[in-house]
Formats: sequence, structure tokens, C-alpha cells
Amino acid sequence: MKPLLSPLILLDFSILNCNFQFIPPTENQEINQDFFSDYDIDLDFAFFTEDDTKVFVKLSINQVEDPKPGYSIFAEGVAFFKLNEGEKLSEDDKNSLLQFSAFSITLNSLRGFITALTSVAPLGKYIVPSIDVNDVFRQKSEKSNKKVTKIKSKP
Repeated sequence: MKPLLSPLILLDFSILNCNFQFIPPTENQEINQDFFSDYDIDLDFAFFTEDDTKVFVKLSINQVEDPKPGYSIFAEGVAFFKLNEGEKLSEDDKNSLLQFSAFSITLNSLRGFITALTSVAPLGKYIVPSIDVNDVFRQKSEKSNKKVTKIKSKP
């Protein structure tokens, strides 16, 4: 199967900031990945469009006053995109690509970084849970005066 390439071109992805800490469990707690499902996850993002589009995404995982055992992670990344100028796209298609698709690609790049970062950590790799992108955009829209969109990772 030969995939059709998207008119949205990922030019680069970079990590801007990262903080990782292992928080050992108390003597009464068994060390395992069950801690992961209770982590608070905070997410923020921003778009900047000039010649190219830049998408910034920040993830804070278990970065609370009293963190749960396991991992406490902060990571911030930026991705650079452009649209293939040879493609004829409607304004709605351009906006969708430059927002939803670009955000999803950036978030997934950050997810991959966090997975790689934790792959050699004491509890093994941590995979950022799947996130409802439509809900994130809805929350960002409703709370445009707030900087952080909070997402609970509990099912």
C-alpha cells in the first residue's frame, strides 16, 4: 500500500524544556505501573503562524504538590509545519490541518519523547494516555483566559 502524503509537512520537532523525577514508593507500597493511572495530567498548547506554523505543547504529569509515587514529568516541545503550496485547499481544510492535525502530531511527538525518556527508568516506560483532542480544543476555547487545560487520566 502506498500512502497518500498529507499537504501538512512536519519540518522539525524539538524539546524546549524537560524535567524528570523518580519518586520512590513508601515501604508499604509495591513498586509497579499501577501508579500511572492515578497521575494528574495538565496540558497547554499554543499556535504561532508566520511564514510557517509553530505548535507548542506542554505536558505536566504528576506535577502536583503531593505527587504520587513513580514519575513526575514536565516536557515542552515545539513542532514546525508548513503546507504544501502545490495543494489546493479550502480555508476550512487549511485551518483543520494547521490546528487539529498539527496539534495531534506535536502531542504525539512529545508522547514519543516521554516514552523514550522513561524507557530506562525504574518502573519502565510511561505512555501518555490517549487524549480527546476535540475536548481539549473545547476546553481551551471555553477557558481562553486560563493558560492550562487540565485533563484527568483516570478512566
